[in-house]
Amino acid sequence: MYFKLLNNAYLSRLLRPIGSKYSTLSSDVKLSYTHCDVHNLNLIGKTVVECFNDKVSEKPNEIAYKFCLHQQNFTFIELKQRVDEIAQNLLNMGFKKGDRLSIMLPNIPEFMLTSLACASIGVISALMNPAYQLVEIEYMLKKTQSKGIVIMDNFKSLKHYENLSKICPELESTKPGELKSVNLPDLKHVIVANLDKKSQVNYRGTWNFDRDLKKFNGNVQVFPHIDLDDMLAMIFTSGTTGLPKVATIRNHTAVNSSFLEHHYPGCSNSNRIVCIPIPLFHIFGYVIGALSTITNGNQTVFPNILPDTLSTMKSIQNEKCTSLKGAPVIFHDIINHPERPKYDLSSLESMLIGASVVPKDLLLKIKKDLNLKHVIVGYGMTETGSVGSLTRCDDIQKSEKFAYETIGKGFPHVEAKIIDPISKKITPRNTDGELCLRGYNIMTEYWDDPVKTAESIDKNGWFYTGDICSMDEHGYLYFKSRAKEIVIRGGVNIYPAEVERFLRTNEKVLECFVVGVPDERFGEELCAWVKLKSNNEMNEKELKDFCKDKIAYFKIPKYVKFVDSFPINATGKVQKFKMVEQMKNELKLN
Repeated sequence: MYFKLLNNAYLSRLLRPIGSKYSTLSSDVKLSYTHCDVHNLNLIGKTVVECFNDKVSEKPNEIAYKFCLHQQNFTFIELKQRVDEIAQNLLNMGFKKGDRLSIMLPNIPEFMLTSLACASIGVISALMNPAYQLVEIEYMLKKTQSKGIVIMDNFKSLKHYENLSKICPELESTKPGELKSVNLPDLKHVIVANLDKKSQVNYRGTWNFDRDLKKFNGNVQVFPHIDLDDMLAMIFTSGTTGLPKVATIRNHTAVNSSFLEHHYPGCSNSNRIVCIPIPLFHIFGYVIGALSTITNGNQTVFPNILPDTLSTMKSIQNEKCTSLKGAPVIFHDIINHPERPKYDLSSLESMLIGASVVPKDLLLKIKKDLNLKHVIVGYGMTETGSVGSLTRCDDIQKSEKFAYETIGKGFPHVEAKIIDPISKKITPRNTDGELCLRGYNIMTEYWDDPVKTAESIDKNGWFYTGDICSMDEHGYLYFKSRAKEIVIRGGVNIYPAEVERFLRTNEKVLECFVVGVPDERFGEELCAWVKLKSNNEMNEKELKDFCKDKIAYFKIPKYVKFVDSFPINATGKVQKFKMVEQMKNELKLN
C-alpha cells in the first residue's frame, strides 16, 4: 500500500530502489512502527524553480513576499524578474551548477532574492547565521568550499567585512571577483548587501548587491537543467563532538516538506497569509516559511530582520495574517507582552510551533489567549528536512493528550519506528527507544563527512535521530529527551562541546563543561561549569567578557559556576545530568 499511494509517474525518482532491503515493514499495532500516513496527498515531482515558474504563471500580480521593516513587497512576477537578473549576473560572474554560495544574511529581501537565484541555476545556497563571529565564519567557508559569500555592510554590532578581511587580508587589495586567498582558496566573490541604503561606503574587493547583481547588462546565458535530486541548500547542524556538520537538502526534500505542511489536513485554509518571524537561515524559516510561498502560492510576511515581538504583533495586525509559525519563545513573548492588548490579532486562525520542546501549559495558554482554531506542534530537525512529525488539527477532538502532550504522528510519506538502542530491534508500543525516520525528507548526506553520514543513515535509508521517544497504540509519538546534549535556546541549536572548546582557550581555564538549564522564556539557557588552573582567579563577568565578540551572543553562557571538581561516574565520564539537576535546585529553575 505504501508504494501504491505514491505518484507512479515519478516513483523511480522519488524512492530508493524497490527491493527487500528497502521494503516497508508490515503494520503491527504491537510494534512501534508507522508508515506513510498520506491523507490522499501525493508527493510533487518538481524542483523549486519549476514550482516558482508555475506560481508566476498562475498568479503573476499577487503578493508573494512582504518585508515589513523595509516596506517592500514582491508580486510573483516582480520576484521572478529580480531573481532572473541576479541569476544571470551570477552566471556571468562564473558561478556554475554545483558551486556553493554562502548567504550570511538575516530576514531581508536580498536573502530570498539570492537563494531563489541560486535555485534557478543549480548553485547551492549555504545558509549561515549572520551572528557568527570570525572563527565560525572561517570554519564554515572552508567546510563548504564556498565560491562566494553574501554579507551585510553592518549587522547589529558586527562588521562582516572586517572579519572577512582578517580571514582574507588579500581582499582589500583585489578587484571584485578576483580574490586569491591563501586561507580560503575557493572563495572568489564577496557580495555586500547594504541594508542602509544611504551608505556610501565602498568596500574594496567586493560586489555591491544593488549595483552589480540587481541590474543585468551582460550576456544572456541559458539556465542549466535542475533535477529533483540536485542539492538546493546546505544548512549547518552538529553532532556529539560539537563541530558543525553540513546537512545537504535536495530540491525534492524542500519542495515536498513545504507543500505537505501547507496542505496538512485542516491547515491549508488558514495558511493564506503566513507570518514568519523566525530566521531564514534556520531550516524551519527557510523550508516551512519562505519556500511555502514558492510551492503553494501563499503570501509570506516577514515582520523584521530578526525575531521581534512588537514587530510581529504589528505585522499580524496590519497584514491580517492568518497563520503564525515559529519557536516556542516567539509565542511565549507575544502572550506575555504588556502591549499585546493594544494589537488586534484576531485574524490569526492557526499556529505551528516547533524547533524546541513545547510545554503543555504554554500550548493551552496560547490557544486560549489568542483564540486560535488550531494549534499544531511539529517535530523535526535539519537532517529531516525540517519536519518529521506533526499533530493534527482534529487531534483536540479526539483527546487533549494527543493534541498537547505528543509530537503527533509521522509526517506524510515518512516512516517512523522506535528501536532499542542496543539491539536495534523495534520496540513494543509504549516503550522508550530511539526514534528513526525514513522517507523523501531525509537529507542526502553530511557534506564531505562520509563517516558521520554512515553513522546517521543506515544502508536501508533509516535516519537515527538520537532522540528518545515512545509510540502508543494509535501511532502518536511522545518525546522523552533530545538528541545527545544539544541545547535549544529559543529554537536555535547550541552545541555544548563547541562552547566548551572555546572556553578552554582562556589561559586561566583548566577544564569546563556546558549544559542546558530550563528557562521560562527561551526554553533553555547555557550554564558553564568551570575549573580554573592553580593560583588563578576569575569571576563571571570576566569570563563573559572573554566570550564577547568572539563567539555568537547566543552561545555565551548565562550562568557560570566555578568548581573544584565535576561529578563523574565509575568510568571517569562526566555526568552532565547531575550538573543540570544541581543548577535547577540552586537557581530554583522549573
